[in-house]
Amino acid sequence: MKDTVLITGGNGFIGRALTDKLLKEGYQVRVLTRRAPKTQPANPSVSLVQADYNDISSLQKAMEGCVGVFHLAAAIFGFNRQDFEKANVTTTKHVVQAVNQSPSIKTFVHVSSLAASGYAPDKNHPRTEDMTPAPVSDYGITKLGGEEAVRTLRPGVKWTIIRPPIVYGRNDSGVSKIALWVKRGLMVNTSGNGYFSFVHVDDLVEALWQAFSRTDTDKETYFVCEPEVYSWDYFITEMASAMHCRKPFMPSAPVWMMRVAAWIYEGCAKLTGTQPALNYDKVTEAVIPGHWICSSEKWRSLTGQQFTPLKDGLKKSF
Repeated sequence: MKDTVLITGGNGFIGRALTDKLLKEGYQVRVLTRRAPKTQPANPSVSLVQADYNDISSLQKAMEGCVGVFHLAAAIFGFNRQDFEKANVTTTKHVVQAVNQSPSIKTFVHVSSLAASGYAPDKNHPRTEDMTPAPVSDYGITKLGGEEAVRTLRPGVKWTIIRPPIVYGRNDSGVSKIALWVKRGLMVNTSGNGYFSFVHVDDLVEALWQAFSRTDTDKETYFVCEPEVYSWDYFITEMASAMHCRKPFMPSAPVWMMRVAAWIYEGCAKLTGTQPALNYDKVTEAVIPGHWICSSEKWRSLTGQQFTPLKDGLKKSF
């Protein structure tokens, strides 16, 4: 058995897929959790360890004996800027500080987001790594803040930042919510004429593994996605096909209606203690005058990785 690696945010659908990949590669996996685990996983090569993201000493203790860290923990939804700041910037700073005090850690892979870079005004010119970041949402601004924290890692730690666009796959909570509305036959089009980049979770996990295992990804940032970009209409049409149901009715929603819906969702989420399906920040991203697209040319030229076409990925997911 090889060495142990730590995953933050390992209980999400990306984290679970990454855990499976690391186990196949012969590593032991330690998943950081904020709550005391009631039981440990049946697989002896996987363990849960409790730590407080606000307590650097507890993070450092969780990392003892690990050779690498995959930092996936983040907030996609929040009620205000402070929620995003705490989860995406402060947490990352504390994880980085713990790594800087953990001599066994040699590799750090950080999952950021296309939102940290911003949108592309022109469909024919997707975002690339050499463009100056211009995030428009609190989520994107704070994910960029998390990237800045990663750059303060001590010498001797090989770090790589991966910026995925929309990630989809089996058991993804976000896509599952969309699929529920597709089944119901109604899907509001909030994206206008915008285009999007996508990456299947299995492809993202392969990229994370290569960022960890390769020696030529040090201190680099990469977009990872398939080369083609797609309209929201195409995405929903192919999802319906993969689910063997009719394409839903897709009326366009004016901005004011989306903002009202976000306000209602946020109010209900606060009352129930859950995450909102839509919030003000996602509306901000939805109404931009451009496209959420990026180019993975830099990554594909380096690694030769092939990406799953959206149509095939949706069939695989459903």
